[in-house]
Amino acid sequence: MPKGPRLNNISRNFTTRDSLGIEGVATSISGEICPVVNTVTPRAFYWPFIVWIYYDFYKYSGIEERSYAAFDTYLKRQDYFFVLATMLIPNSDQTNLVGKQQTEQDILDNPNGPYPFNPAYFKTRFGGMQYYNAGCFSMLFVIDFDPGSDKTYKFPKLTKEGEQMALTFENVIKDTEYYKSYRRNDSDVPKDVLLEYGKVINISLKGFDESKALLRHGLFETKRNSKLTDCAAYIKYLYDNYGITSLNRDDCRVLFYDHITPADESVVISPGLVTIINEWEIVVGRQYFTSGLEMIWKYMLEQLTRPITMKIWFEDVLSYSDFSWDLEQRISDVILECIYDFEQRETMISDAARGKNSTSSVENGIKIILSVYNRFRIRTDLGDEKAFFSYGVDNQSISMDEVFDIVDEFKNKSIKEFILFVMQQWLVKQHYITAFEKILQNRDGFYYEIIDGLYIKKHDFGMDFQGIRMIQLMQVMKDLDML
Repeated sequence: MPKGPRLNNISRNFTTRDSLGIEGVATSISGEICPVVNTVTPRAFYWPFIVWIYYDFYKYSGIEERSYAAFDTYLKRQDYFFVLATMLIPNSDQTNLVGKQQTEQDILDNPNGPYPFNPAYFKTRFGGMQYYNAGCFSMLFVIDFDPGSDKTYKFPKLTKEGEQMALTFENVIKDTEYYKSYRRNDSDVPKDVLLEYGKVINISLKGFDESKALLRHGLFETKRNSKLTDCAAYIKYLYDNYGITSLNRDDCRVLFYDHITPADESVVISPGLVTIINEWEIVVGRQYFTSGLEMIWKYMLEQLTRPITMKIWFEDVLSYSDFSWDLEQRISDVILECIYDFEQRETMISDAARGKNSTSSVENGIKIILSVYNRFRIRTDLGDEKAFFSYGVDNQSISMDEVFDIVDEFKNKSIKEFILFVMQQWLVKQHYITAFEKILQNRDGFYYEIIDGLYIKKHDFGMDFQGIRMIQLMQVMKDLDML
């Protein structure tokens, strides 16, 4: 029997990531305004640690070939015994320590040691440091290309700055028995050796003052990472002026979008911070726009309970929804009322995510979208940051400029017409474009399938806010004694 089209071949692993293809825009902006430190690099320790491992790997004459495969094995041994040593120390700092689950089981299975290296503690390449490696290149501690000779290296080389970082790290751990007798062989490591090691090496970088100084320079004191320096100054401003000592995603949204905005003349802000503050406001605005669409998308899929045409699907969504608006009203009749404070926005989004008052999800999603339009459309205080409104055009996503233009186009049309446009163009069609691209990458991202013109639900949709890099940056700054 011949197989159906690739769209209907559901044998691939299902992926939920960025199902509408719009989350990546905020991620791209975040990467530009906050380089190096991202949502999966929350501890400063791993950068000097991995640089030292590069250095030690090069020094080790027992390695026959300097290759990524050999380096991965060597790195994982160092990482595994670091994690093991940390977990054996009572009350040690284990926040964001990666690889704990299997390592903890190894301790439970063998409480008195000695401990063999368990390469299965972490499956992906570079163990718990897989996301930190790129930062070593960004800070030029290691390079795989020599611009002077135009030469590309098969395996990265340390720069002078990288070697200096490695030596400051090594100087702290070199007197431990683990360093002297166990780091380079296949021997099981006794418990007392790891206890000694764990009192010296630690994820908080206590005792690594020279390494911290070099890392502060690499992250914040060079022109390469000037935007990261701006982000750090913003965090210092929050710390000094508002007593903000920690951040989570909710904190970031209320601070960056509602509380500290240059457009609010009552807030005194240093001129040097205005741009970075505006940029983070745009990032959070993108997140709210995404949430507005996701609220509607989630409810639409909940109504797709049987094979139906797109027309009937949309009719079902509208008929099963509750509206306080008259859908024949024009958008211009309601748009000015779509201005909300943090609690109002968050309640609408939280209700949709939890399925509470879900019949209001379509109207509330439109309200969130229009509120973002109201926030940014006529802003006169934005400078070069407005370039971020065009992001999304080049990767088949939805830019804020498109949002502005479409809302303007529909102002004199009915609310119903606008909702139908959003459902067809920004949800069903946008999801198709995104999911089809994933199919071409051998990933299944379709939440529906189409058979003989009928839409059939494959999965329900769950929504949540994206991470914000400033959370991890604040932790890195704490690790480096900057707060």
